[in-house]
Amino acid sequence: MANWRPLVHWIMLIPHFVILAVFHIVAWLLAILTMLVVLFTGKLPAGIASFQVMYIRYYHRVLSYVHIIHDQYPPFEFPSSEEDPGGSPVAVNIAVPSGNRNRLAALFRPIYGLPQIVFVTVYSYLVVAVVTIAYLIILFTGRWPVGMRNFVIGFYRAHARYLAFMYMLTDKYPPFSAAA
Repeated sequence: MANWRPLVHWIMLIPHFVILAVFHIVAWLLAILTMLVVLFTGKLPAGIASFQVMYIRYYHRVLSYVHIIHDQYPPFEFPSSEEDPGGSPVAVNIAVPSGNRNRLAALFRPIYGLPQIVFVTVYSYLVVAVVTIAYLIILFTGRWPVGMRNFVIGFYRAHARYLAFMYMLTDKYPPFSAAA
């Protein structure tokens, strides 16, 4: 990895940041719609679930490039299959249940998810600090310290599980852990 990369690689990501901004808005609007659809019908629409899976996967691919965890420039591909096609240090495989969903759980998901919101928010602030320090280390050594890299990859896992839960792609409550 080139030592200078932390200074300029973000410029190449501007198109991805624009796409992510649009996807982020759509994903949260669909999360609200999903809550209402599940509340009234008890089913999760497959098209919405596919978009949410694609968004979570794309978001973490771009994030891993932003943080210089992954050297491969994120492709402008948007696969929505449950099985991750690979190409990132964090595989995002989400098996969306196809049967009836708990309507009451859909109603209270935002409240039930509050502890996860706090956990992921605090973790994300720690990741910003670790990445900032790692950028300085990369400038001089050209590589990530292993422990710091694993800490950031753990955040990707925790964040992906949190998003899958909040977007109702899974009913399994995510653990307060970065473990795989």
